[in-house]
Amino acid sequence: MNKRTLPLLLTLTGCLITLSACIPDFKAHLKNEPTSSTTKKKNSKRSSTTSSKSIPSSASPSTEPSSKSLTTDGLPKNAHEAPKDKIYATGNLKVVYSKNKDEIIVQTPDYEGYTTTLVRTILGEPEEQRTDPSYMAKSFVNTELENIKKLKQESKLTKEQAQAFLTGAADLKQASQMGANYTIYTYQNKSIQLVFEKDKLLYITPNPDVVFFK
Repeated sequence: MNKRTLPLLLTLTGCLITLSACIPDFKAHLKNEPTSSTTKKKNSKRSSTTSSKSIPSSASPSTEPSSKSLTTDGLPKNAHEAPKDKIYATGNLKVVYSKNKDEIIVQTPDYEGYTTTLVRTILGEPEEQRTDPSYMAKSFVNTELENIKKLKQESKLTKEQAQAFLTGAADLKQASQMGANYTIYTYQNKSIQLVFEKDKLLYITPNPDVVFFK
């Protein structure tokens, strides 16, 4: 999902102080018109910046995270170089959610080289395979919100990681509403969801038991 320019849900930042408190607000904001966003390329990967109002061109660059804080070492370049015990984020992107005044930086992993065939080899056959847009429109984000909330409560995600992945899930829903076609695999009674576009993995529920990221 890092190679796609998508509108982000700015209002996620206001409700994600704690995930347990944000469910009503998050659901309500999904009905609102999305704000515009810009996409930055860092090391050929995506880092999205969303603002509630225009940021002056003269704004100090010091408000943005440094390149060191946005990248990491120790991830494989692609799926072929990764171990086969789980899914591995690829490249050098660190999961980031950062807010400075009116500016939000959201960065989520790439999964270069992970196809539906390779994922089935690693995780097994999915319990469900969905291609209907109605699932993405009505169920995907709400299910993912519950999944991520539980992972945070179990201390498997930081607050910032939870915010970043929730924003990514909301991006996918909005893209679907704009005409994007996705295939969704679900495992473990929908506690693990994977989203593919044209046989490329874009998103996976950030459960460390099945996916490695930094």
